[in-house]
Amino acid sequence: MKARLLRFARAGGGTALIAMAARVSGQFAMVAVTLVATRHLAPADFGVFAIAGALVMLARTMLYTGPFEYLLKLAHDAPQAQGAGACLAATVVVAAGWIGLLVALGLAAPYLFRGGGVAPVILALAPSVLLGALAAFAESVMLRSGAVRRYYAVTVLAEVGAGLAAIALLAAGWGLWALVLQIYARTLLMALALGALGPPLALAAPPRALVAEVLRWSASRFGSVLVSFLANYSGDLVLGMAFSPAASGLYRAANRMVTALADMFVQPAGMLALTTLAAGRAHGEAAGKPGSWPRLAALFAVLGWPALALLALFAHRVVPLALGPAWAGAAPVVAVFCLARMAALVTAVATAELIVADRQGRVLAVQTVAAITTAGLTVLAAPWGAFGAALAATLVAILAAAALGFTALHRRDRPALAEAVRLVIFPLGGAFGAAFAADRLLGSAAPLTALAVPLACAAAGWLLAAWPVIPALRRAAALLAEAPRPA
Repeated sequence: MKARLLRFARAGGGTALIAMAARVSGQFAMVAVTLVATRHLAPADFGVFAIAGALVMLARTMLYTGPFEYLLKLAHDAPQAQGAGACLAATVVVAAGWIGLLVALGLAAPYLFRGGGVAPVILALAPSVLLGALAAFAESVMLRSGAVRRYYAVTVLAEVGAGLAAIALLAAGWGLWALVLQIYARTLLMALALGALGPPLALAAPPRALVAEVLRWSASRFGSVLVSFLANYSGDLVLGMAFSPAASGLYRAANRMVTALADMFVQPAGMLALTTLAAGRAHGEAAGKPGSWPRLAALFAVLGWPALALLALFAHRVVPLALGPAWAGAAPVVAVFCLARMAALVTAVATAELIVADRQGRVLAVQTVAAITTAGLTVLAAPWGAFGAALAATLVAILAAAALGFTALHRRDRPALAEAVRLVIFPLGGAFGAAFAADRLLGSAAPLTALAVPLACAAAGWLLAAWPVIPALRRAAALLAEAPRPA
């Protein structure tokens, strides 16, 4: 077993494990802040931040697409100084536009959302987008250089540092504004650390035509982000408009709890898939190795899907323990969101494959349909509150993941897809089956015992089921080790 694990690490699994460990640290910080916040803030206050934070998150996500991706896939024999300068200029243009839009939304917030308090938070967060633009450009430069491990080390420091600052401010009685300052602290730390530790880069003033080309290429990617936002945050906004920020707070707390677990796998899966596939394209490979993206998806799903399945199974016990008895109503919402985040892993890797293949228009088409459908179903499901909104979002997320996966799948990928399914299904079944059986045998045990024993059984079941698929896991990890790096 030890020899197999060593070979797995040498094959590229080390990079994947470092990426997931970094996300564990970051999501641990987010969970810690959420747990402290739910005990210092009422659901209505948490909902105010959920609404304002969602709009700012949309602006900041725009900075991590388009020019960010264009720089990653820019051929290494292209003029570096002008290409990087064009991407930086395009990123700043996008940031400036979003700051203006956020200010307008902040002024209009009293007329859009029930209850008060949303407007000042939006206006306070708007300037953070400019810092986000600098951090996004620095991230793209570092990832393009192949320094993935250094990137994740910086991410850990920024996430943990900002999280500790937020917890200290919450304990000091700063309330909602502690979460606002957390965003500024994280963004500032990322920008400074990535700029200082990133590779040296010469910048030259780009011609306007080149900046326009970058923005033109990015247009469909910006559209994808917008429609993804509508798909992911329709519940927050509709509940805030139809009911109150308190309903949005319940919905967002459940979503954040699931995201804290899921993003340990989904974010590294998408980022490493994009970096690995784009590196091959930048070095002249017209297409990646057959089956690359299904194997990369399976590499992360083999851990991520069992973890999410267990959270869904035990949500009724985990939520009151984690968030407090007042938030017990979020348990069914957490269980439903686990299915959505399982689908999100497929979406992240399939999207990376399509972007590198210059098929981002297909991504936009699928995500546009998904966003419109999510918004419509959320409005219809609004009478059922947070659970209805979560169910609508999850149904569309599963269908969108299936559509993107089918679109990215080539005939040459089918054998690898079958291998990927086998790689994931056995550990998933072993972990979930062992936990379910233990839960039924325990009956009405003490709360901690009823949670700890099934989870221990799940870990044993996962290990036994994962043993036969370690060779396939090594083949998937080898893709990360073999990714081309700049000379």
